[in-house]
Amino acid sequence: MLPLSISAAVLVALSATASVAVASDATSSSLLQHRHSFFSTLPVEPSDENLKVSRHQVKVIGLTGFREWEVKGSLHGLFHVVGKTAPGDSHGNDNGKVHVQWFDNKAPLLRPPFTPTYIPGFHLAITSDNFEKTWKENCHIVADLIGSVDCREIEADATTPLERHPNTLRAEDLTAIHKHRYLHKTADPAGFLSSSSVVSSLISQQQAGSTSGPALIDLVLHKGKVSLKVIWTAGSGNNNNKDGEKSQSTVEILFNEKTDKVVEVGWFYREITEQEYSVYDHYLGATVQLDSEGETINEALIQTRSPVFPPHRRDFSTGNIRAYGHGYNSTMTPSQSFHPHSVTTIQSNPNIQETTAGCDLHVLQVLPAGYFVDPFQLEGLAPEIGESTVYGETDLEKPVGVVTGWGSLVMVKAQPEDSIKTSKWTPSNITNIDTKGIKTDSVSYTSVVDIPMHMRYQPPVEEGNPATHVKVEAPWPIVAWVCPTATHGGDESAALNVAAKKLFYIPALPLSLLFPRDEKTDRETVDFRFVLPDPIPKQFPVAKMSVPVGRLDDMNLVRTATFVMAGAGTLAVALALVRTVAGRTSGKGKQD
Repeated sequence: MLPLSISAAVLVALSATASVAVASDATSSSLLQHRHSFFSTLPVEPSDENLKVSRHQVKVIGLTGFREWEVKGSLHGLFHVVGKTAPGDSHGNDNGKVHVQWFDNKAPLLRPPFTPTYIPGFHLAITSDNFEKTWKENCHIVADLIGSVDCREIEADATTPLERHPNTLRAEDLTAIHKHRYLHKTADPAGFLSSSSVVSSLISQQQAGSTSGPALIDLVLHKGKVSLKVIWTAGSGNNNNKDGEKSQSTVEILFNEKTDKVVEVGWFYREITEQEYSVYDHYLGATVQLDSEGETINEALIQTRSPVFPPHRRDFSTGNIRAYGHGYNSTMTPSQSFHPHSVTTIQSNPNIQETTAGCDLHVLQVLPAGYFVDPFQLEGLAPEIGESTVYGETDLEKPVGVVTGWGSLVMVKAQPEDSIKTSKWTPSNITNIDTKGIKTDSVSYTSVVDIPMHMRYQPPVEEGNPATHVKVEAPWPIVAWVCPTATHGGDESAALNVAAKKLFYIPALPLSLLFPRDEKTDRETVDFRFVLPDPIPKQFPVAKMSVPVGRLDDMNLVRTATFVMAGAGTLAVALALVRTVAGRTSGKGKQD
């Protein structure tokens, strides 16, 4: 059995091995650094039975939980691994950053240590002081990496319009947000992760041992360097082998001296310890570092505050709440209307004052093109729902078919710091029942954020389709407390916790774009603590609206009715004009 030890020095070494160090000379520029992390949802310690280590090779057997793979290095190295040549000037002269994130809408809701609230679909963010320059220098690189990007430019003197696939990514599709440009697509863009793309080839090399595709892909491109993170769900004992016996998933990790600089493998499982008002996640396990000298085994205990508030404790069989934690639910009401309301109800336990000191509660809606909000209406509702900020398409008159962008973002600061004392929180008496059936009375706080929405007119349905309404979906909002990043102040333990947290941290787009970053270090200046939907769903939940829609079968009737009504209106105006002129003429004659 691999023993576990608590060592600050080891933890520092662990966080250091997760950082990127790309050699500057041409020989080492092709070398990549990998990290494979395995998070067990069961209390299974890494042992000789499920973590087999030999020179330049590691096998992980029987994992139930999540598997994360991260690769960092130069673009040249990334292209070299898949047998392709990187673009001529892959470093560029631009300081812009390209961030791509994709979350499978069928993937299970991730748990800590991952950020749990990824909005399903495709996200692209470009951070730059000169967007046009960044797009021009990086567009073809992004197209080679993931596909789906249309980099062609329309010449001013072109006689024939340039045909574009309606579902490829274009520069004009991105919405301005501070120093960023951002877009979100609920469906995969055309050509995304085609077999010829570099990222697809890399993922296929790492797919072994996974019964399904990736749940999350996160790609960051900056100054010719790249960071790619992929998360799979993993399980053991779910499949039968040819003899009818339960088989265990096995993942084999190899070190390739021609392409790899270092490979780090870690197996961690989660424990939760409650201490008064705080909840800590403990990640225990062994890490194995592979390099040209052979394997090195380190053991560490990683302790850091969870990015998720503890949810309600529910009875497994009945679903009844035994102890109130934190949670939220959201709905579009009424479910059939052109003017629904997005109503988000957030519930927090009595210790909310202590756990959110100095933090602000934000509700972020990511809306597809079928929805929009009126910024002026929200401004007038600020005393009731909180300060709001809107990005993206807000034109009230556009139907879905002519919206050039993807949709809009609506962020509401529902609870500013110390707002527990204001009327936005409604206290109510609750009863907790522990596992022994003992009842205790306490207080729960509830806050409701009611955002008025508006629906755009949908394209008419084709002939022969009897439908009179269509379903328009939108993901539930993200609910998160935003807190200033803790300063270490020379506290070694706090510094280690921050370093440990970053080992598992993938920022969620677009939330991370809406708050400033340290320009010198390119690090976040805030920490996010998320409230989970309640009850916790398998996938990220969506709200559905039923919207009236026109039918092409009724086109002739509509044309006839329109012609008749327009003609009748014109005739009525003409008659009124004639009567007016005649009346004035008659009146003038009498005066004369």
